[in-house]
Amino acid sequence: MTTSTGTIKYKKTQNTNSSSTFNGKWYGRAVQDRSVSFDEFITHMAEHNSPYSRGVISGVLTDMLQCLQELVLDGKSVRLGELGLVSIGLKTTPADTADAFTPSTNIKSVRLNIRNTKTWSNAELKKLCKFSELSEYSTAESASA
Repeated sequence: MTTSTGTIKYKKTQNTNSSSTFNGKWYGRAVQDRSVSFDEFITHMAEHNSPYSRGVISGVLTDMLQCLQELVLDGKSVRLGELGLVSIGLKTTPADTADAFTPSTNIKSVRLNIRNTKTWSNAELKKLCKFSELSEYSTAESASA
């Protein structure tokens, strides 16, 4: 696997939670300047000296996503090579006793977890990044941040 490098865009945001001890402090938050669709991703892969056509790549990835969903919904974790381990996680609220815990009351949401590997660890990814502040801030973004 070849190693890629990139420039991560960020914007500065201020904590405005008055109950936080960090109220008024400034943080950097990663922002994306564009989303790549599934079809664009397939084209990107096909154009990287791949011997596989867009159709083959699309079929394999589509089948992979269906199988991945089937396996994680069956309670399995799936290791996707160096990308990481994919599994299901829950956001729950506490119950006073084990008997009082019920899925309908205490499970608030289900989420997809990806735990990265050594190659994709946070420390390794940081080594591959340069940082660039987002040059334009819109007032709508600032208000919702």
